[in-house]
Amino acid sequence: MVERISGEEGYAGENFEGMAGDHAECASVDFSRCVFRNCAFPYARFVDCSFQGCAFEGCNLTLVNLEGTRLLDTSFVDCKLTGVNWSNPSGVFRASFRGCLLDDCSFASLNLSRYVFTECSLRNAVFAETKLIHARFESCDFAGCVFQNTDLSFADFSTSRDYFIDAQTNHLHKTAFSLPEAAALLSNFDIVLK
Repeated sequence: MVERISGEEGYAGENFEGMAGDHAECASVDFSRCVFRNCAFPYARFVDCSFQGCAFEGCNLTLVNLEGTRLLDTSFVDCKLTGVNWSNPSGVFRASFRGCLLDDCSFASLNLSRYVFTECSLRNAVFAETKLIHARFESCDFAGCVFQNTDLSFADFSTSRDYFIDAQTNHLHKTAFSLPEAAALLSNFDIVLK
């Protein structure tokens, strides 16, 4: 079991495979071009760290705390990331998600313009005060997801499902949807469909 990851000078180009540690702690460590494969760090704390050009593949980062951590050009593929508050990083957040479990996550107050989420589960996730301009959601599941005061201009939901977006509390401009899922948007209005 790993309790702490430390390295005064940080890590560059390293491969971390199969590492595990519930409640692991990592503070003030820089990771550059590192690959984390099949690692399990549920409830871990990465405080004031930096991940630049890193890749997480098949990792379990459930309820990880990213307080003050910078994520730059970091990819997550087939990872379990439930309950993560992505709004916690130090204001620098640039990542991609493919095949990830992002249920119960918060993306509040982030600029996620032009982000691409591919085949992700975003059940019960929160996008409040979030900029999702030109964002693409490819085959994503949004059951129970909350969109509040979010800018969805030019966002693409055409291959996704189970979303409910209130057209009165979010900015929709040329946002792409497809039928039959788009019919859920009509529930925003006091109308009767026959």
